[in-house]
Amino acid sequence: MRWDDALLAKVDCHNTAWPSSSVTAAHNAMQVHRECIVGECDAKTAAFQTLKDARRLVPDSGRTR
Repeated sequence: MRWDDALLAKVDCHNTAWPSSSVTAAHNAMQVHRECIVGECDAKTAAFQTLKDARRLVPDSGRTR
């Protein structure tokens, strides 16, 4: 596997291992997947949950999903 293929696999919307590996990775994943929607993108959903569990993100209670 070439380095660019490895990078693309890491930031793929279906890869949940990288965003949930650490708080830093979750922050990075939220930036990489900023156009994605939580609940539709597996990676952003995993990153969101990781940050929520670490109390680094507090969901807006006034918004509905």
